[in-house]
Amino acid sequence: MVSLSESRPDDRALISRALRGDEEALNELFSRYYRFLYFLACRVLRDREDARDVVQNCLLRAVCNLQQFNNDGAFRSWLARILVNEAISLLRKRHSRKRFSVGSVSRQEGGDVLDRLPGQELNPEQILAKKESILALTKEVARLSAPLRSVVILCDIREHSMEEAGAVLCVTRDKVRSRLFRARRQLEAAMRSAQCANC
Repeated sequence: MVSLSESRPDDRALISRALRGDEEALNELFSRYYRFLYFLACRVLRDREDARDVVQNCLLRAVCNLQQFNNDGAFRSWLARILVNEAISLLRKRHSRKRFSVGSVSRQEGGDVLDRLPGQELNPEQILAKKESILALTKEVARLSAPLRSVVILCDIREHSMEEAGAVLCVTRDKVRSRLFRARRQLEAAMRSAQCANC
Protein backbone atom coordinates (compact mmCIF):
# COMPACT_ATOMS: atom_id res chain seq x y z
CA MET A 1 0.00 0.00 0.00
CA VAL A 2 1.39 3.40 -1.01
CA SER A 3 1.43 5.99 1.80
CA LEU A 4 0.08 9.49 1.29
CA SER A 5 3.57 10.99 1.73
CA GLU A 6 4.95 8.68 -0.98
CA SER A 7 2.16 9.55 -3.44
CA ARG A 8 2.54 13.34 -3.05
CA PRO A 9 5.63 15.15 -4.32
CA ASP A 10 7.44 17.15 -1.66
CA ASP A 11 7.65 20.94 -1.72
CA ARG A 12 11.13 21.00 -3.23
CA ALA A 13 10.04 18.90 -6.20
CA LEU A 14 7.02 21.14 -6.79
CA ILE A 15 9.13 24.29 -6.47
CA SER A 16 11.61 22.91 -8.98
CA ARG A 17 8.80 22.16 -11.44
CA ALA A 18 7.16 25.54 -10.82
CA LEU A 19 10.42 27.33 -11.56
CA ARG A 20 10.46 25.56 -14.93
CA GLY A 21 7.02 27.01 -15.70
CA ASP A 22 4.78 24.17 -14.53
CA GLU A 23 1.57 25.97 -13.46
CA GLU A 24 0.00 22.77 -12.13
CA ALA A 25 2.90 22.33 -9.72
CA LEU A 26 2.56 25.95 -8.59
CA ASN A 27 -1.18 25.54 -8.01
CA GLU A 28 -0.65 22.34 -6.01
CA LEU A 29 2.07 24.01 -3.95
CA PHE A 30 -0.12 26.97 -3.02
CA SER A 31 -3.26 24.89 -2.44
CA ARG A 32 -1.31 22.98 0.24
CA TYR A 33 -0.76 26.13 2.26
CA TYR A 34 -3.79 28.28 1.45
CA ARG A 35 -5.76 27.27 4.56
CA PHE A 36 -2.70 27.73 6.79
CA LEU A 37 -2.06 31.20 5.35
CA TYR A 38 -5.72 32.18 5.58
CA PHE A 39 -6.02 31.20 9.26
CA LEU A 40 -2.73 32.95 10.00
CA ALA A 41 -3.97 36.11 8.26
CA CYS A 42 -7.24 35.94 10.21
CA ARG A 43 -5.32 35.72 13.48
CA VAL A 44 -3.24 38.77 12.64
CA LEU A 45 -5.93 40.92 11.04
CA ARG A 46 -9.12 39.67 12.73
CA ASP A 47 -11.00 40.44 9.51
CA ARG A 48 -11.88 37.76 6.94
CA GLU A 49 -12.03 40.02 3.89
CA ASP A 50 -8.68 41.61 4.70
CA ALA A 51 -7.28 38.13 5.36
CA ARG A 52 -8.30 36.94 1.88
CA ASP A 53 -6.75 40.02 0.26
CA VAL A 54 -3.51 39.58 2.19
CA VAL A 55 -3.30 35.88 1.27
CA GLN A 56 -3.73 36.76 -2.42
CA ASN A 57 -1.01 39.43 -2.14
CA CYS A 58 1.22 36.95 -0.33
CA LEU A 59 0.81 34.30 -3.05
CA LEU A 60 1.40 36.86 -5.79
CA ARG A 61 4.60 38.03 -4.07
CA ALA A 62 5.67 34.41 -3.60
CA VAL A 63 5.20 33.71 -7.33
CA CYS A 64 7.28 36.77 -8.22
CA ASN A 65 10.05 35.82 -5.79
CA LEU A 66 9.98 32.02 -5.97
CA GLN A 67 13.48 31.88 -7.43
CA GLN A 68 14.74 33.59 -4.25
CA PHE A 69 13.44 30.83 -1.97
CA ASN A 70 16.29 29.05 -0.21
CA ASN A 71 15.63 25.32 -0.50
CA ASP A 72 17.43 24.75 2.81
CA GLY A 73 14.50 26.33 4.69
CA ALA A 74 10.86 25.35 5.08
CA PHE A 75 8.60 26.66 2.33
CA ARG A 76 5.74 27.06 4.83
CA SER A 77 7.87 29.37 7.03
CA TRP A 78 8.96 31.37 3.98
CA LEU A 79 5.32 31.89 2.97
CA ALA A 80 4.40 32.80 6.56
CA ARG A 81 7.07 35.52 6.64
CA ILE A 82 5.76 37.00 3.38
CA LEU A 83 2.20 36.90 4.69
CA VAL A 84 3.09 38.55 8.01
CA ASN A 85 4.94 41.34 6.18
CA GLU A 86 1.91 41.90 3.94
CA ALA A 87 -0.46 41.85 6.92
CA ILE A 88 1.65 44.25 8.94
CA SER A 89 1.89 46.61 5.99
CA LEU A 90 -1.92 46.60 5.74
CA LEU A 91 -2.31 47.10 9.50
CA ARG A 92 0.06 50.03 9.46
CA LYS A 93 -1.88 51.72 6.65
CA ARG A 94 -5.24 51.00 8.25
CA HIS A 95 -4.12 52.07 11.70
CA SER A 96 -2.62 55.24 10.31
CA ARG A 97 -5.87 56.12 8.53
CA LYS A 98 -8.18 55.33 11.43
CA ARG A 99 -6.23 56.45 14.44
CA PHE A 100 -3.63 58.95 13.44
CA SER A 101 -5.38 61.21 10.97
CA VAL A 102 -5.58 64.79 12.21
CA GLY A 103 -9.20 65.67 12.97
CA SER A 104 -10.39 62.07 13.14
CA VAL A 105 -13.92 62.09 14.52
CA SER A 106 -15.84 59.24 16.09
CA ARG A 107 -19.15 58.81 14.29
CA GLN A 108 -20.58 56.79 17.15
CA GLU A 109 -20.03 59.28 19.94
CA GLY A 110 -19.50 62.52 18.06
CA GLY A 111 -16.31 64.44 18.71
CA ASP A 112 -12.61 63.70 18.80
CA VAL A 113 -11.38 60.70 20.76
CA LEU A 114 -8.98 62.98 22.64
CA ASP A 115 -11.91 65.06 23.87
CA ARG A 116 -13.35 62.01 25.62
CA LEU A 117 -10.32 61.18 27.75
CA PRO A 118 -11.51 61.07 31.38
CA GLY A 119 -10.67 64.05 33.54
CA GLN A 120 -8.94 65.99 30.78
CA GLU A 121 -9.97 69.34 29.40
CA LEU A 122 -7.70 69.91 26.43
CA ASN A 123 -7.59 73.15 24.55
CA PRO A 124 -7.13 73.11 20.74
CA GLU A 125 -3.36 73.63 21.03
CA GLN A 126 -3.01 70.69 23.42
CA ILE A 127 -5.13 68.48 21.15
CA LEU A 128 -2.97 69.39 18.15
CA ALA A 129 0.22 68.77 20.15
CA LYS A 130 -1.07 65.35 21.24
CA LYS A 131 -1.94 64.38 17.69
CA GLU A 132 1.45 65.56 16.46
CA SER A 133 3.10 63.35 19.08
CA ILE A 134 1.09 60.37 17.86
CA LEU A 135 2.07 61.08 14.25
CA ALA A 136 5.73 61.39 15.27
CA LEU A 137 5.53 58.07 17.10
CA THR A 138 3.96 56.42 14.04
CA LYS A 139 6.86 57.63 11.89
CA GLU A 140 9.37 56.26 14.40
CA VAL A 141 7.61 52.87 14.40
CA ALA A 142 7.90 52.81 10.59
CA ARG A 143 11.67 53.43 10.92
CA LEU A 144 12.22 50.36 13.13
CA SER A 145 13.77 47.26 11.59
CA ALA A 146 11.18 44.76 10.31
CA PRO A 147 11.53 42.31 13.26
CA LEU A 148 11.14 45.08 15.83
CA ARG A 149 8.35 46.82 13.93
CA SER A 150 6.44 43.53 13.69
CA VAL A 151 6.32 42.94 17.44
CA VAL A 152 5.34 46.55 18.18
CA ILE A 153 2.45 46.37 15.71
CA LEU A 154 1.29 42.97 16.91
CA CYS A 155 1.72 43.52 20.68
CA ASP A 156 1.32 47.24 21.25
CA ILE A 157 -1.04 48.24 18.45
CA ARG A 158 -3.07 45.10 17.75
CA GLU A 159 -2.79 44.04 21.42
CA HIS A 160 -1.89 40.40 20.77
CA SER A 161 -0.26 38.52 23.64
CA MET A 162 3.44 37.68 23.34
CA GLU A 163 2.47 34.04 22.75
CA GLU A 164 0.14 35.00 19.90
CA ALA A 165 2.76 37.29 18.37
CA GLY A 166 5.32 34.49 18.61
CA ALA A 167 2.98 32.09 16.83
CA VAL A 168 2.37 34.61 14.05
CA LEU A 169 6.06 35.41 13.60
CA CYS A 170 7.22 31.80 14.11
CA VAL A 171 9.51 32.77 17.02
CA THR A 172 9.53 32.01 20.75
CA ARG A 173 7.82 34.12 23.40
CA ASP A 174 11.25 35.06 24.78
CA LYS A 175 12.31 36.32 21.35
CA VAL A 176 9.15 38.45 21.16
CA ARG A 177 9.81 39.86 24.65
CA SER A 178 13.42 40.68 23.73
CA ARG A 179 12.44 42.39 20.46
CA LEU A 180 9.65 44.31 22.16
CA PHE A 181 12.02 45.57 24.85
CA ARG A 182 14.55 46.73 22.23
CA ALA A 183 11.83 48.32 20.08
CA ARG A 184 10.33 50.26 23.00
CA ARG A 185 13.76 51.44 24.09
CA GLN A 186 14.54 52.68 20.57
CA LEU A 187 11.17 54.42 20.31
CA GLU A 188 11.60 56.07 23.70
CA ALA A 189 15.06 57.35 22.72
CA ALA A 190 13.80 58.60 19.35
CA MET A 191 10.87 60.43 20.91
CA ARG A 192 13.10 61.96 23.58
CA SER A 193 15.48 63.22 20.87
CA ALA A 194 12.57 64.67 18.89
CA GLN A 195 11.30 66.50 21.99
CA CYS A 196 14.75 67.89 22.73
CA ALA A 197 15.08 69.10 19.14
CA ASN A 198 11.82 71.04 19.53
CA CYS A 199 12.89 72.66 22.83
